[in-house]
Amino acid sequence: MSTVQFSGFSKLMKKNHKVDFSHSNFGLAKKNEDQTKMQGSKDSFSLSQNISELLSPTCAMTEEEKQEYTKKIMAKLKAGKKLTTEEMHYLKDVNPDLYQKAAKVQAMRRALEEQLAHCKTKQEAQEAYMFSTSTVSEQDEMSEYIKAAYKDAYDEFCDSDEYKTLSEDEKEAQE
Repeated sequence: MSTVQFSGFSKLMKKNHKVDFSHSNFGLAKKNEDQTKMQGSKDSFSLSQNISELLSPTCAMTEEEKQEYTKKIMAKLKAGKKLTTEEMHYLKDVNPDLYQKAAKVQAMRRALEEQLAHCKTKQEAQEAYMFSTSTVSEQDEMSEYIKAAYKDAYDEFCDSDEYKTLSEDEKEAQE
């Protein structure tokens, strides 16, 4: 099942932009049979492209707004926070290279979250966090972001009810 993002469309509507679909000749003009055969599947109206543009998070954004939004996303990444689906779509549209890097950071964060969810003691959770952090290469240009994501994931886990129910260590768990 796929999800549809309407963020770009809603931004477009909020700014009261007028959308002109009239450049399309999809079913609006009668053509002779030769023109239709020549054009075939190359209809100038690409429904999926127009919908994609309207649904894009960048729809109706100025260059300044795009730069500010990118800065906001970078600040979130630097702080180790999770990016929303909309933010990831934005990066994919505007800066595919940064999208790849952000996707890597988010995937590594999810991997640690999965490990933490399976820990049976607080000590085991701390060890999982420490091990994950220690495996981050300083040569990786995203190492600062990865470590921040690990810290944020670990802090969130430590604040959770699940963590609070864990015993301190194996000895306490056996008692």
